[in-house]
Amino acid sequence: MTNQQSDTSYLGAIQIGTPPKTFNVVLDTGSADLWVAGNTCTVCASQASGQLFDENASSTFNSVAGTLNVRYGSGQAVGELGSDNVQLGQFQVSGQTFGIATRVTSNFLSGNLSGLMGLGFESLASTGATPWWIRASTAWTAPQMSFYFTRFRNIQAGNAGDEPGGQFTMGGTNSSLYDGQINFVNLVRAQYWTIPMTTLGISGGASITLSGSEQNAAIDTGTTLIGGPSDILDQFYSTIPGAARGTQVDPSLTDYYVIPCDANVQVTLTFGGQTYTMTASDLIAGTVSRSYCLGAFFTLDLSGGSSPIPTSSSVPSWVVGSAFLKNVYTVFQSNPAAVGFASLKDNIQEFAPIGLAGFSIDESGNTNGTIIGAAGMRRPVPSFAGLFSLKVEGTVQSMALLGVLGSMIAALWM
Repeated sequence: MTNQQSDTSYLGAIQIGTPPKTFNVVLDTGSADLWVAGNTCTVCASQASGQLFDENASSTFNSVAGTLNVRYGSGQAVGELGSDNVQLGQFQVSGQTFGIATRVTSNFLSGNLSGLMGLGFESLASTGATPWWIRASTAWTAPQMSFYFTRFRNIQAGNAGDEPGGQFTMGGTNSSLYDGQINFVNLVRAQYWTIPMTTLGISGGASITLSGSEQNAAIDTGTTLIGGPSDILDQFYSTIPGAARGTQVDPSLTDYYVIPCDANVQVTLTFGGQTYTMTASDLIAGTVSRSYCLGAFFTLDLSGGSSPIPTSSSVPSWVVGSAFLKNVYTVFQSNPAAVGFASLKDNIQEFAPIGLAGFSIDESGNTNGTIIGAAGMRRPVPSFAGLFSLKVEGTVQSMALLGVLGSMIAALWM
């Protein structure tokens, strides 16, 4: 995988067609569609340098009836459908339906990014296609996808390029990356990768107990930050000295909070009876002013009366992205459906370069493929690709909010 813009997003390289061409895509557990930019997508070509798909250049390509219309809160990808050979690591799926985008919302793609691979469940797929990972999993040793994300917090925004992103393992886990047992938590519902989060707190300080639907947390590799209910986040930030609503510093920061840039706060999240601690630097999402930095937790009121999402016991109240996931080893297991976390081995974050090639092995030591990270640059873009747009002058980094929120709007809670 590749870490772009200091932990903003994490990409993998897939191959499509015959002969195969390489496309860099966001690996996103919050959505279920696979699409890449087509060679007739003029906006895509003008805003990004990633590979564009040419259906005439692949001898195994076939057109598929239907259209691509993947909607996200701040934009969409529109185009046609096709099928072809799609490979990730050593796993190839023949006749995989995917979208070829002919029009993409401005700033959705940038740098060497070509598209998105959804790793969510089929009920979320707007194209109606079975997701690639489900078809590929018939050849896996175990029904699991596992992630280790690197952290490059020492790179200044604006100067950051691509760095080794960690490891994406299909068909099992890589036990060399974590200690102890994996703590599996059953899904609330096999639609999003949603599990109960029971407490949110500060290490050595106060904690907030969550109950009912407020526990539902979608674990989303396509999101940079952590979104949750405003009433709970008001309580949470009130325990951090100097924290304030973002609008007190900048009127455009409606759904955000700011904290002193010198805050040294370790946040804790509890899943399945196990409490996990975030590194203090992961609470800081970017610089707003000389004194204030953007907090990594933002308001996400999806179940409120003004939300476009119908109230449901399975609606995620939280979207938990890489700000937390960098601190754990994460396993997405389809049968039985669960998400698991394990503690990273000591000091593994200090050895990020070894993750350049995500060497995938299962518990028995069998090789399941090597995932090579994408290459190139992605310039900072001050916007989300999901439900909300963040437009802040200064040094706030770009942030991804790709899957869960956009697919919530489109899924209609089937």
